[in-house]
This record gives sequence, C-alpha cells and structure tokens, in this order.
Amino acid sequence: MHYLDNSATTAPSEKARAAFVRALEIWGNPSSVYSLGRDAHSLLESSRQSVLKALGAKKNNGDLLIFTSSGTEANNLAITGCAFSKERRPSPSGSLGTVIMGLGEHPSVENPVLQLKKHGFTVEGIPTKSGMLDLEYLEEVLSNAVSPVVLAAFMLVNNETGALYDVSSASALVKRYFPDASVHCDAVQAFMKTPFSPSSIGADTVTVSAHKIHAPRGAGALYVSKSIITRKNLVPVTLGGGQENGFRSGTENLCAISAFAAAAEDSLEHFDENVERTAFLRERLDSELLSVCPEIRFNRPSGNSVCDICSLIVPGVRSETMLNFLSANGIYISAGSACSARSKKRSGALEAFGTSADDADSTLRISLSYTNTEEDISALTSALRQGLDRLAKKKGQ
Repeated sequence: MHYLDNSATTAPSEKARAAFVRALEIWGNPSSVYSLGRDAHSLLESSRQSVLKALGAKKNNGDLLIFTSSGTEANNLAITGCAFSKERRPSPSGSLGTVIMGLGEHPSVENPVLQLKKHGFTVEGIPTKSGMLDLEYLEEVLSNAVSPVVLAAFMLVNNETGALYDVSSASALVKRYFPDASVHCDAVQAFMKTPFSPSSIGADTVTVSAHKIHAPRGAGALYVSKSIITRKNLVPVTLGGGQENGFRSGTENLCAISAFAAAAEDSLEHFDENVERTAFLRERLDSELLSVCPEIRFNRPSGNSVCDICSLIVPGVRSETMLNFLSANGIYISAGSACSARSKKRSGALEAFGTSADDADSTLRISLSYTNTEEDISALTSALRQGLDRLAKKKGQ
C-alpha cells in the first residue's frame, strides 16, 4: 500500500497510539470530584497545555483552548458562536452585520457563514485566484461595508491547492477598519506543517485537528484569545453541562485528546526535521512527475505554498477514473477535500483558484507526510504513467 492522502487523514503515530491506550485506564469523568475524576481532569488539562504549546500560545496569559470532536465543530463554534455573541441590531441597510470570508474555504467554514446570511448578515467573499488573498479587494470591501464587520474568516493553508494565504496582512486590514471584529483562522492544514502562532497571523480564534497530525480521529480544538473572552465575543453552540469552560458541553473524549496532545508534542519536538523531510519528498515528487508524466500540469499557487500538498491536472482523464485505477494498484490519493469528495460537486477551492471546469474534473491531490518514502513516490508516478497510457488508449478506441 502507498498512502499519499495525508491531508484527508494521517495514520496515528506510535506515541499517539500509546497515549490513547494509556488514557483508557483513566476512565473517570473529568468533571467528577473524586480521585478517578481528578486523575482524568489532570490528564485533560496537561493535554490542553501541550496543544497550546504546539500552537505557540503564551502560557498563562488568559488564552483558552476548547477541545471539540473535530475541526468542523471548532469552525462552527468560532463562526456561529461569534456571530450570535451579541445582540445585533439591523443597520440602516437592514444588515445585522458583515461577515467576510476568503473564497474557497473549507465547507465547515463556508456553510456556517452562508447560514448566517439567511439570518440577516451580509456576507462578502474575498477572491483567492491563483492561491492569493486579494488584499486590495478586501480593503475595498472594508471601506465600503454597509454594516460593521463582526467576523472575518481566512484559512491559513488551502486544503486542496496547498496555497499559504497572507492571513497576517488580511487580519491587520480588518482590524484597521473594524478593531472590534473577530478574525478566525482555519489552520487545520497548517498546524505542524508550517510555522505560525495565533499572534503571528493576527487571529483571535484558530482551529486545529488531531487526525491531520498523526493522531486518531475524534478530537479537534479551538484556540480563543484572551481578548475574545474579555469582550465576550463568543458564546456556546452546544449547550449542556458546561464543560470546556462553558463553551462546549459534553464529556470530553479523553483518549482522543490525550493522543492529540502526544502527537502535538512529538510534532513540535521534530518539527524542523519533519518539514525538511517532507520538502525533500516534494522535490522528488515534482521531479519524477515532470520526467515520467510530462503532460501533467500543476495547479501551482502564485504566492507562498506548503510543500506537503500537490494539486495537478491529468489532461483528458477524469479524476474519479484515475483514482479508481490507482486504488486498484494499492495507491491512495484524492481528487480534493475528503469532506466533499463523495458529493461530486465542483470544487469551490479550485473554482476560486481559477481552475476551469474541465481541468477541475481532471485534478488530483497528492498530500505528503514525513512518514512517506521514496518508494511511495516512485510507485505513484509509475502507476500514473500506466494509467495515462491505458486510459488514453481506451478513450481513443
């Protein structure tokens, strides 16, 4: 098996697996006050500090980390919880407030934002053609806003193209025009792949996810700045017993959270070497693709990008057809985001990137991890070559 779909999910590391199993023995409810519960609570809080440290958050400065079940839940909490944190009165235009997002965001950001539009908020999309946030367009939107901007959401790394967006500059613009606006960043594909911290990108809330960094599925987290807490700019979306400082009710998945923390600690310790290894594999991948499959074209971002995500176009062959061929040969990649792959809708990320409908229908995503090998790369490029020859031959018959 050659697995090169690490942006969809990653294989849990040995340290994450071990932490998961150890947590099974600490099965008390973290909210219970007796010793078994206190032990669980202690593990929960130490895990929280580990993820905060990996995020680059300063210790004991009032920032929060809210554990959730996934990155999707964390994004929903950040967007919906911010929008409804205050009583919103309609502006003269009738809008409850303006919400800004980059075009091509993950569905877990886009869909909650579009839901806000139904409630009376004005929604503005910022172009991301060729993988770059259009900052001039953003400033135009800000200067002409029909109602105060209450929230802006920009992903740090696009999950389909690997584009690394200039969230720092976008955040600075938003804050210049609307100092009280909240800036949210979906950093799921950036966490432990490229250096950043909430302060370095100017984000008030940041989403990360466990299963993208070699921990099991079932845990995500939302970083919340002290400023958001002080200004009461976030309210819970899931109501109940008041766990996670009252922001996310429900008994915490301690096994998944403990594994998340272990993976974060390990990734932080080996960050430089992991990035270096992934960059080496990406260079190998690009070189072999250009040599073995010269007809392939790349969706290369014009600006900065991460090395682990490679988006390419296989001319004349539908993505699904090629994926089936590769899968039959034990090679696993994707056509885009795993969250929307089964819907068979046109990729919003590729559309925002500027990819034509025909090219989007023939686009593949290869996503690497430091755990991949040179053999994985060679197996992929060889199978792609075979697939191109065979599928093209069938098409011409």
